[in-house]
Amino acid sequence: MATPKEILEQIASIAKGLSMTQKILGLVVIAVVVGGLLSLTTAGKETSYKVLFSGLNQEDAGEVLTKLKDQRIPYKLSDDGGAILVPASQVYEVRLTLAGEGLPRGGGVGFEIFNQTSFGQTDFVQRLNYQRALQGELARTIRNFQQVIEARVHIATPKESVFVEDAKPPTASISVKLRGREKLSQHEIQSIVNLVASAVPGLTTENITLVDTSGRLLYRKQGDGEGVLTGNQLEYQIKIEDTLRQKVETMLEEVVGVNRARARVTAEIDFNKIDRTEESFDPEAQVVRSEQMLTENDQRGGATAEGIPGVKGELATFAEEGGEGKAAAGYNRNNVTRNYEISKQTRHIQDKGGSVKKLSIAVMVDGSYEKSVDKDGKTSLKYQPRSPEEMRNLEKLVKNAIGYSEERGDQVEVASLPFALSSVPEPEVDAMEKYRAMMEWLAMPLIYLLVAVLVLLFVIKPFLKILATKQLETRTGGAMGRPGAHGPAVGGLGAEEEDLTLAPRGLSDQERIYRLAQSDPDRAADLVRRWLREEA
Repeated sequence: MATPKEILEQIASIAKGLSMTQKILGLVVIAVVVGGLLSLTTAGKETSYKVLFSGLNQEDAGEVLTKLKDQRIPYKLSDDGGAILVPASQVYEVRLTLAGEGLPRGGGVGFEIFNQTSFGQTDFVQRLNYQRALQGELARTIRNFQQVIEARVHIATPKESVFVEDAKPPTASISVKLRGREKLSQHEIQSIVNLVASAVPGLTTENITLVDTSGRLLYRKQGDGEGVLTGNQLEYQIKIEDTLRQKVETMLEEVVGVNRARARVTAEIDFNKIDRTEESFDPEAQVVRSEQMLTENDQRGGATAEGIPGVKGELATFAEEGGEGKAAAGYNRNNVTRNYEISKQTRHIQDKGGSVKKLSIAVMVDGSYEKSVDKDGKTSLKYQPRSPEEMRNLEKLVKNAIGYSEERGDQVEVASLPFALSSVPEPEVDAMEKYRAMMEWLAMPLIYLLVAVLVLLFVIKPFLKILATKQLETRTGGAMGRPGAHGPAVGGLGAEEEDLTLAPRGLSDQERIYRLAQSDPDRAADLVRRWLREEA
C-alpha cells in the first residue's frame, strides 16, 4: 500500500503532466464539487433563533439589547421590532441571566425604587415613592394578561382630614392598550378592577374607572347608566341561548350524525327586580301575650272576744262559743287580666330577576341520501326525508332537553330539511393521499441524493478517467501517445487497461484498430464482423 508521501508525489506528477486547460478545468470541477457538498451538508445546520422576549416597551428593550451587547451574545430583531431573538441553544440561559439582573422590569417604576435608600428623605417623598411603586407594580401585573400590551394605573389619594365628615375615599383610573383587535371579557374586566381595589387600602370597586387607549369605557360604577346593565343582560341571555343550543345539537348529532343537525334558541328573560314584604295573620291561632293577676283579702272584725269579764267556769265557755259568728266579718277579691295576640307571619322576598319567561327553539335535521350513478357515470345523491314517527321522537327529545313548559308558552319546531353540503357527492379518496405526507418527507433527501449521483456521474467520473489516462501515458513512457508506435505496452499492463475511448486524439483508425487487436483480440474480431455485416 502506498504511503501518503508517495500518493502526494503521484498527484503532483499527474498535475505536472496536465495542460493548463486541464488544470483550470480540474480546479473548477473540484471547487464545484466541494462547494456543492458543503452546501448540502450545511443546509440544515443554520443557526436557529428563538424568541427571547416579545412585547417589551422601549425602555426594557433598550436595556436588554445593551446587556446582550455587553455579553457578546448574537441576537436578531423581528421585522416589526416587537421581539428579540437569540440562538435557540442559549434562550433559557440568557433569560435566567437577565432575570438575575431584574430584566425586563416590565415598564414603569416598581418596588425596586426602595433598593437604594438615601438619608434625608422626607416623609412626603417616601409616601410619593410608595405610590409610584404601587402604581408600577399594578401596571406590570395587568400587563401579564394576554390581550394587554401596555397598562397605566393612576391612584388618587386625598389628603387625610381630622374630621370624619370631610374624609374622602381614594380613587383609581386604569388605562390599557389591547393587542390588535382582541377584547377583554366582562370576567377579565372585573378581575382587573378587583385586583386594583384589593391592593389599595380604602379603595372600592365603585371608585375605579377602566378605559382603553381607543377611548372606550370598559368599566364604571354599576347603576350609573343603563348601558352597563343592558350589556350584562344581553350577555346573560346569550349564554342561556348558547347553552340550550349546544345541548340540543350535541344530543341530535349522536343520532343523525355530526354536522347534520342545527338548532337556534330564543330565550325571553324577565329582568324585573321585585322586592316585597308579606304579613299574614291567623285569627284562629291565639297566643297569650301577657297576663296580670291581682288578689285582695280584707277582714274588718278586728280581735276575737274571749268571754264575759268576771265570769268563770262553764258560763265563760258558753260565752266563747256563742261569739264565733260575730267575729267572721271581711271579704276576698281576685282580678286576672290576660292579653291575647293573633299569630302573624312576615316574609321579605327579593327577586333579582333573570328567570326564563318563554323559550322558542327551531331545529333543522338533515335526512338520508341514496347514491345513484347515471348513464354517463356521474354520481348523484337523492334526498330521502325522515319518517313522521322519527320526527316525533326527535321533537320529544328536544322538549326534554330544554325543559319544555306549556304554562310558559314555549314553542318547539323540528323539521327535516336537506342540507346544502350534504347533497354534494363526496370526492373519492385518492389512493396516494395517505402516502403523500411520506413522499413530501422524503422529497428533499431524494433530491440531495439525486444531485450527488449526477455530480458523481457527470463530473467526478470523467475527471477520474482523464487522470487515469494521463497516468497510463506516464507509465508507458509516452509510447501510446506517439503516432506509429505500434508495439505493445511494457509488460502487457498497458494493453489490459487500455480503452479506446480514452485514446489520445490524433491517432488514425488503423492505429486504433491495431491497438485494439493487441489489447483485446476477441473484441477486435467482433468489430470486424459487424463491419462486414453492415457492408453486406
